[in-house]
Amino acid sequence: MSEPIRLSVAAPAYNEAEGIEAVVTDWHSFLSACDDVSEFEIVICNDGATDRTGDILDRLTLPVPQLRPLHFAQNQGAAAALNHAIASTHGDWVLLLDSDGQFPIANLPDMLAAVRRTNAKAAIGIRQKKDVPFARFGSWASGLVCNIVHGANMRDFNSAFKLVWGPTLRGLGLEAKGMNYSTEVTSRLLERGITPVEVTITHRPRITGVSSMKLVRGAIHRLLFVLYIALRQLLLKLGILTRPQA
Repeated sequence: MSEPIRLSVAAPAYNEAEGIEAVVTDWHSFLSACDDVSEFEIVICNDGATDRTGDILDRLTLPVPQLRPLHFAQNQGAAAALNHAIASTHGDWVLLLDSDGQFPIANLPDMLAAVRRTNAKAAIGIRQKKDVPFARFGSWASGLVCNIVHGANMRDFNSAFKLVWGPTLRGLGLEAKGMNYSTEVTSRLLERGITPVEVTITHRPRITGVSSMKLVRGAIHRLLFVLYIALRQLLLKLGILTRPQA
């Protein structure tokens, strides 16, 4: 782990035409100059965007040859798009983040330093929350329940900014379809006995695009998904389900 790594960036994108070019350009510039990265790829799945997101991504493959855009003909949800991107990665490590620019890629060196220091297979970024109070409460409440059922103490269970050992991430068998993918990744890692190291990161408010999370519907879906996680953990503890291996 002392050597520079082979990194894949995986992200979903939906109707991000206003800011996607600036975000990808920033990622490319940073990673090209990063001494911790020997080679990299940027895999973004366009989740059936109705604006020019897909066209922009295709055009950017000329100035950014490391970019590999994937396209869904119809919107399938952020988790489905991210799963497709993850399955298409080849790097030894995979960085998960959103394509709206809320997570600066400059957080990566601190994440990498943490996994090197602890020999962990995953790191999670602890956000300095910029969301509206209702969303912050939902994230806190769902994280609290997930921590209880896992017997864990993650400070930001639902953070989407994660650095994960590639073979482990590609083998998690994620099931979420909508916006609960970040919660599921943390849960599936803990199921395998992998406790991610947590790192405080910068988290910026969204300035372009439109969030696909509708607050009330999103809260209901989050509640149902957390209940599913709790039931799944109970079934694992009772031996009704087979516990996956790390």
